[in-house]
Amino acid sequence: MSEVLPLLERLVAARSPSREEGPVVAVFEGWAAAHGVAVRGVGQNRIVVRTGPAEGPTLLLLSHYDTVPATAEWTRPPWTPTREGERLYGLGANDAKGCLAAMMCAFVAAELPRGRLILVAAAEEETGRNGFETVLPELPRIDGAIVGEPTGLDLATAQNGLLVLDCVAKGRAGHAARPHLAENAVYLMARDITAVEDLRLDRVHPLAGPTTHTVTMAHAGERHNVIPGEARWTIDLRTTDAYAPVELTELIRTRVRSEVQVRSDRFHAVSTPPDSRVLAAAKRARPEAREFASPTLSDWAHLHGVPAVKWGPGRSEVSHTADEWVEVSMVEAAVGAYTAAIEAFYAEEG
Repeated sequence: MSEVLPLLERLVAARSPSREEGPVVAVFEGWAAAHGVAVRGVGQNRIVVRTGPAEGPTLLLLSHYDTVPATAEWTRPPWTPTREGERLYGLGANDAKGCLAAMMCAFVAAELPRGRLILVAAAEEETGRNGFETVLPELPRIDGAIVGEPTGLDLATAQNGLLVLDCVAKGRAGHAARPHLAENAVYLMARDITAVEDLRLDRVHPLAGPTTHTVTMAHAGERHNVIPGEARWTIDLRTTDAYAPVELTELIRTRVRSEVQVRSDRFHAVSTPPDSRVLAAAKRARPEAREFASPTLSDWAHLHGVPAVKWGPGRSEVSHTADEWVEVSMVEAAVGAYTAAIEAFYAEEG
């Protein structure tokens, strides 16, 4: 544990907004070299692997080292890690370099009697398409995963997905003085938006609750005296695995006249099987942790079908805020919790 805070400070000091992760990649590779661990790169993502002396399952530790950009609201240098009492300030300290630092320490500390332990430090988690998704084809079959995100060291055993639908209402343009000769796309859009608002999705996930849907964007018209012939609007759906994205898309299409196109369905809702080895290991490592459903996205969405938990030091509500910070004692506790969970995962194998 004595290593984790200096390591976290080095990670924070390495400026790494999405698509500009080079400095933090160098820190990660330096740490791996110091521990005699070989590193494999896929773009700016980095993979390290330990193999036990006997055959067994594969456990994935996954977190990310990219951050959102620093905003003007910061009152301290974003890439100067600063400890004040129980807090360590710095961009990415909470989301998710505290998780990654703890995973890095647990990766080398844990006893590995069998199987394979893989640690992936992912790029472009905050934005972009060259992150963990590009690593997946390079990995063997994964039997369990721990996704490092700030959860207060509680266990997220469900995570909402995201479905974004772009809609186009098509009418017939005309002069505002002769509305009877046109078909106003604004009215068509308005009726469709009301139909979406009235849509009830009755299936409820036992932990994550209902799928939510809301219209977040709408645009029509360029001049006050021209009736618009087209109106564009967007629906944001935060999904659970009670509904498949294709099913939700078809439900919307049957209720509106607008054309409906999928903008994004990459982030699937996921949940942890209650009898999974990785959940049992995490509970054994931290029995006081509560289970909850996380409304925020993470790379867990790309591990559809892999038993996983989202679990790490820090607090989700601090992510993406100015003067971001993480509790020092929680990061230190995470090293022990991750180490114990890794060892319990392999003990579950018998």
